[in-house]
Amino acid sequence: RNCVLSNGVVVRPAHKRTGTGVSFLPSHIGDNVFIDESSLIESASIGSNVYIGKNCIISKRCIIKDCCWIKDGTVLSEDTVIPPFSLYSGCPGRFEKELPMSSMEMIKTIVESKKSAVVFR
Repeated sequence: RNCVLSNGVVVRPAHKRTGTGVSFLPSHIGDNVFIDESSLIESASIGSNVYIGKNCIISKRCIIKDCCWIKDGTVLSEDTVIPPFSLYSGCPGRFEKELPMSSMEMIKTIVESKKSAVVFR
């Protein structure tokens, strides 16, 4: 509910190679998630109240917990686990700081405002 994917976002299921081929893993995206333009998502799980900036790469099997902010251009390597209320940035993505408890409401408000601005073609 209330998930916004901007133009150019690619969401792929997480996968792993096995002896007999490729096995796709289930993916989950929570409520109030905003993914900005040209980002690539291959994560296993994205929690609720998450903001992912422009041109981000969320690699295979990443887990992003609730109330996180991923800054523009961040590249998360495979199997990264982002704890709740975290701000990540950079290439490779690194913990920048802990977000305040009020960030949950802030992210909800941003998603609501972006929802009306995104036009699907």
